[in-house]
Amino acid sequence: MVDRYTSFTDLAQQTTEGEDWSIHTEERGAPDLITAIHGGAIERGTSEVAELIARRGGYDFYTFKATRRNKNNELHVTSRHFNEPHLETLVQGKRHVISIHGCRGLKSKVYLGGLDHTLREHLTHVLEKRSFLVEAAPPPISGMHTDNFVNCGGRKKGVQIELTEPLRKAFFNNKKFNLHNREDESNWSPVMIAFAEAVIEAIDIMNEEEE
Repeated sequence: MVDRYTSFTDLAQQTTEGEDWSIHTEERGAPDLITAIHGGAIERGTSEVAELIARRGGYDFYTFKATRRNKNNELHVTSRHFNEPHLETLVQGKRHVISIHGCRGLKSKVYLGGLDHTLREHLTHVLEKRSFLVEAAPPPISGMHTDNFVNCGGRKKGVQIELTEPLRKAFFNNKKFNLHNREDESNWSPVMIAFAEAVIEAIDIMNEEEE
């Protein structure tokens, strides 16, 4: 699907913040950043799991949430063109940048992309240890471009995580991810918690190796 807007700049000029979309951040002064730029009602469940990872791990957090009643997919801007100024500032100098996305698929599966091959290897290990199905992300969701914001941190390499719809639904106890069910934290399932803990473990391993 071709994006309606060529960049975040284009989107911001033609839509209204607070009506069509919103941006939420938590800046904890951490060297690691967890993002979900297609959050809210675009790739449902990505904002919530990114927030959980960041909160439990003490990382910085950024999400763009589409908040319309319908046609939220029109607000999708690909990572390479998501030039939102605050995100660009947040990314600078970060040790690890992880971007959470949603993708299609019939099975509950995690696809890993991005230029940080070492962190991807650690993620594969800790996720498989928790019984998640993990594969390398195929084009065009591989996150390998150097102008993808996830690869623009201090180390010029990050990880793009793509989660299939069945897996994102499994992040909620009742398998529903409309607005009410997504934002009700009592509905966040053990599957979501296990996924978040795996990501945190992988980042911890990386940080220990780099000390």
